[in-house]
Amino acid sequence: MKVALEGFHCVKHALRFAPECVSDVVVRDPAAVRALAERLAPDVVDLLLSRAVVGEVAHHTGVSAVGAVPSPDRSVLSARTSPLVLLDAPRSPGNAGAVIRVAAAAGACGVAFTGTLDPWHPTVLRGSAGLHYALPVLRVGPSDVTGPLVVLDADGDPSASLPGDAVLVVGSERSGVGASLRERADLVMALPMRDGVSSLNLATAVAAALYRAR
Repeated sequence: MKVALEGFHCVKHALRFAPECVSDVVVRDPAAVRALAERLAPDVVDLLLSRAVVGEVAHHTGVSAVGAVPSPDRSVLSARTSPLVLLDAPRSPGNAGAVIRVAAAAGACGVAFTGTLDPWHPTVLRGSAGLHYALPVLRVGPSDVTGPLVVLDADGDPSASLPGDAVLVVGSERSGVGASLRERADLVMALPMRDGVSSLNLATAVAAALYRAR
């Protein structure tokens, strides 16, 4: 399966973490792309330009490529040294992509999806800025994961801590975590918030939980 890598940041991260998956790199203006890469990602300048051909690119950064979807490392479903984020039936592709970006930055071992949203949907990939290539991103069934399940929910314990090998289960912003995973939870954890503030954006909540653990 192939996906479109749209924009400098998406191509940069794919080249940095999985160069073997990147092909058909196109740049609008090599000199402008070199200047951009030297400023923001000097480690990929030579690799990017050595693979590039000049052509029309719709993205404003003047860079695009094609990415192969790697076979996901499913070992993270059963054995981990850092938390696995499990998005339970996410609905918003953009928010799901932002969660992948946060998970990669915070050192999570992967991001798994239940439900129907394709983890490699173009909008999810744009939201992650190509950081799908930095950690396993995969679709699972609710029963595929093992280990301590920690549900993130406003009704949970705000003093709870996230174990290093936990599965951090986060529901959609509208529906929350489904009953099947909620019933299996070893712990329900909440983020301490100021009185009167009832919720956070999905990616913000995941970021707070992961960085609190880290």
